[in-house]
Amino acid sequence: MMRNRQIKLPNAPSYRGVTLIIIVFLLIILLLALDRSGMADPVRGQVQSWIAPVLAWMRTGSFSLGQVSSPITDVATLRAEIAALQSENSQLKERLIQFEVTQLENRRLREQVRIEQERPWQLVGTAVSAMTPDSGRQIIMLAAGVDDGIEPGMAVIAQEGSQPPALVGVVESVGPRSAIALLITDFSSSVSAQVYQGEGTIAGLVNGRWQRGSRIWLEEIDREVVFAGGETVVTAGLSARLATDLPRAAIPANVPIGTIELVRSEGRSQIAEIRPYVDPGRVQYAWIIVNAGD
Repeated sequence: MMRNRQIKLPNAPSYRGVTLIIIVFLLIILLLALDRSGMADPVRGQVQSWIAPVLAWMRTGSFSLGQVSSPITDVATLRAEIAALQSENSQLKERLIQFEVTQLENRRLREQVRIEQERPWQLVGTAVSAMTPDSGRQIIMLAAGVDDGIEPGMAVIAQEGSQPPALVGVVESVGPRSAIALLITDFSSSVSAQVYQGEGTIAGLVNGRWQRGSRIWLEEIDREVVFAGGETVVTAGLSARLATDLPRAAIPANVPIGTIELVRSEGRSQIAEIRPYVDPGRVQYAWIIVNAGD
């Protein structure tokens, strides 16, 4: 917090004294001119009567030429004080920004520790450095790569508010210090999933539908299954069996995805629309599951 600093304001300039000196100086010049022309005698007494009080006032020491330069010196001092305060203010702002950054990093680290304590996962936290929603594909770029132990097929999770940490994408390609993840909302994304119901589970595939004007659907559900709505959808850990181009065997089971909102029949199966726990399009910070603890 900025400490209180007393600024010494300059004394009010002695404009009256300066004016009087100027008048006296002009009168003296006038008197000398009149004296040379021989016309000073008639007005000499009057001029002296004007000058005498001023000279007496100056001799008392109540005015000095230093008072003329004092305002200039005080203005320079004031400017120096203002410059020092501006510099101090700038330094304090920089420290405040650094403090806020540190607070955010600590909060994210505490959240990571909490998730790792509740789950058997080992995580690597990373900022989302870029998003490309207009490229025709739903992908994000992550600020972590091979140097951090990241590999293709690893699950990318994030958290939003009080919702559980949930799947938002899968690592697609990796560089030394960066990675690209395909979001689960993309039309080419397909992840094995399940819904716990009673003592059993309902299996299906979570497919992205962003390019078709929706978010994610749970498909390949038997028509005999009855949903009440609001059931939790989690990963099944079976993605390696899918005939896809991505090695998704690294996605562990029981990673939350979202809840069922609406179910409708389609042919011999059912489709359930899912509300994701985390909107993949708004993720700014994520964790990559580098070890599922199996």
